[in-house]
Amino acid sequence: MTTTAVRCATRRSHASTMAKKNITTKKPRILCLHGKFQSGSSFSNKIGGARRKFAREYELDFLDGPIILPDEGDDTNANADNENTANDDTSLAPRSWWVKSEDGKHTLIREAIEYVIQQTEIETYDAIIGFSQGGTMATALSLSGALPNVRAVVTAGAPYVAEAFNVALELSKSNSSTLTEGCDVPKLHFAGERDNLVTVDSMRELCEKGGNGKFILHDQGHLFPTRSARVKEVLDFLEMALSEK
Repeated sequence: MTTTAVRCATRRSHASTMAKKNITTKKPRILCLHGKFQSGSSFSNKIGGARRKFAREYELDFLDGPIILPDEGDDTNANADNENTANDDTSLAPRSWWVKSEDGKHTLIREAIEYVIQQTEIETYDAIIGFSQGGTMATALSLSGALPNVRAVVTAGAPYVAEAFNVALELSKSNSSTLTEGCDVPKLHFAGERDNLVTVDSMRELCEKGGNGKFILHDQGHLFPTRSARVKEVLDFLEMALSEK
């Protein structure tokens, strides 16, 4: 896909859990990043059961990616959500954080990170949850130091993207941070044995190069796991990571 095949947007999803800032809340806040061909709304709906359990302990903000994509293919097994994109509500449109150029290079990654910084500037986040491309973005954000208060990252179905790591390294220098600090942030990575979109090797490489990662291989495909046992693993991980000073 070329960069001319997309158009950019600078809005949050209406269905996002982003709300007016509540200064009285004591729950840790988690930024949730969807996969390619999803949106904040569709990702929230897709993991509904897990989301409700997470929301008991955390404030969840589902952010829309900046790029609106043509409704073709599906990186996120979310076809049921994409059927709604025929109307004019762009909150339901399939989106992306960055794109691939014709020569196969991942582009607009720096712009994507800058977009996330701008869209989240009024909040402080304790953790990031990301699926597929959103999981790669979550790892890169952590490594870049762009969201310095993040103390935990959870990904599922997320590939290693060298260009994202290169941008993270560049940004870590400008943020008066070091890549080592980002590597020290605890990370939990899920990979599906039956994932036919992202190889297990690529997901494992993300875990290894992202630093301080725990890798869990499940028996499903390209999805964010929502079975009770997996949700408990996420909750236990977040509790442990966020309790560390």
